[in-house]
Amino acid sequence: MIGHSSFIEGIQEISESVYSFHERFGVGCVNTLDTVETFEVMKQRLVLLTEEMGEYSRAINRGEVDDAILEAIDVAYIAIGTILTLGSSGTKACYEVARKNNAKTKSTHSKNTDTGKVLAT
Repeated sequence: MIGHSSFIEGIQEISESVYSFHERFGVGCVNTLDTVETFEVMKQRLVLLTEEMGEYSRAINRGEVDDAILEAIDVAYIAIGTILTLGSSGTKACYEVARKNNAKTKSTHSKNTDTGKVLAT
């Protein structure tokens, strides 16, 4: 298993890269947009996520493990970019999702042995 510090450093590296990428290419934040405009931006991000998921799926289906690993990180890159694009709403959602998942315990949830998903017991 990877160490805590190595994992955090890797995620930080990706996050810094995403922030720099968005600044460099003028991919903006929707903080000041209304709900309809935010929804349109989210639909655009869905197109990007779907494309990356397709590339990940193709690599998995071909048994190309090294490519699949890179494609999985591309999915995360786009997802993190989506959080950034959503501005304070995205950051607020990060805290909410983390809080919700941090509250899960082995007494309230268990891992499905078939899928690996953690579900309420």
